Amino acid sequence: MTEPTLLHAGFDGLDMAYRVTLPKPLHDALKSARADAIEARRAVPLTYAGQTFLVNAHGGRGGYAFSVDTGVMGGNWWFKEPGTADRWGARVSSRALPLATQGIEAVKAEHDQFLRDLGMSFQEVDCRLSRIDYATDFLIPEFEINPANFVTHSKRTKTIDGNYSADLRGDRINGIRIGKMPNAQIAIYDKRREVLDKKKHYWWDIWREKLNGSGVELSNKSPVWRFEFRAGKSLLEKVYRRKTWEAFSTAPSLAFEKIALQTRLAQPQSDTNRARWSASPVWTECRAQISQITLALQASAVDTVLIKRALFAEYLDTIGKQTVGLIVAQMAAYKLEATELPTILEQIAVDVATKLATDNDDRTQLLRQKAEELNARYQ
Repeated sequence: MTEPTLLHAGFDGLDMAYRVTLPKPLHDALKSARADAIEARRAVPLTYAGQTFLVNAHGGRGGYAFSVDTGVMGGNWWFKEPGTADRWGARVSSRALPLATQGIEAVKAEHDQFLRDLGMSFQEVDCRLSRIDYATDFLIPEFEINPANFVTHSKRTKTIDGNYSADLRGDRINGIRIGKMPNAQIAIYDKRREVLDKKKHYWWDIWREKLNGSGVELSNKSPVWRFEFRAGKSLLEKVYRRKTWEAFSTAPSLAFEKIALQTRLAQPQSDTNRARWSASPVWTECRAQISQITLALQASAVDTVLIKRALFAEYLDTIGKQTVGLIVAQMAAYKLEATELPTILEQIAVDVATKLATDNDDRTQLLRQKAEELNARYQ
């Protein structure tokens, strides 16, 4: 098998809880926005204290009454009602894109500032870690997942993703998870396929930046595999006791080194005892990257403004396709021929204009809200 080429190594997930209480004005604003979201059956934008974000029609597991989305360069927040017995009133799960382009320290600082801007005060002791993921991406031609090549404790759970694709060599396993959350887990999967299926095209820019000047070329057919190490709250508590940022920042690699020690992707050998098999080159590189984990991140050359524009363009493309589909459905319902497309378009224009004229105030408000929603999501 060809030697692996490292494309990316960095934090991919950050979940935290904060010991805070919603201020009454913010609580009232969230209640009102949630009611609007329930009526509209979609997330609605809310601007508060200079921050614009989306409020969902639902809360979250664990007794959280409100769910908030701060956009593609932010994360998902959950807040509890004031006065609950649990004083940990806020929780956040960061998105992978800001972690990859800005670094975990900057993302954590933005989360802190977001709460403070909303009027909530806290100390570092009031912030605890719930989950942290660290990901390494490799270009590995001819790589295949074989569960038999993983050497791990017999009690550790191996879950093979039920997602297969056929190629010339037969059926191929696209992913495997070893271990269980909220303790520790290793996930290895076909990242190229996920990028294409979920339209996370910005990863090509991130990978190409890493390869800049190396002479290695990437295309949408390049075999890219992710090796992801997930530290859940149970493991974080064992390693860092109170799960504080201060404890984690002094030894950020500790939890991931522990995860990597519990499992090994081995190189098959003639020895019938797998425990004596040596580690595969890609696993050796994973261990090397984990040992060098640092919170500092050099400024990324990837232009996040362009990424957000690309994501917005994909959104426009999606709704454009949906619009075409609806028009085709209308034509079929009216038994129109393809040559009669101008006729249906004229009728749609009349219908839209009539609706806007009839409910001008409501429609104007709806358009404004939609503009605010898109700004909150792609700001």
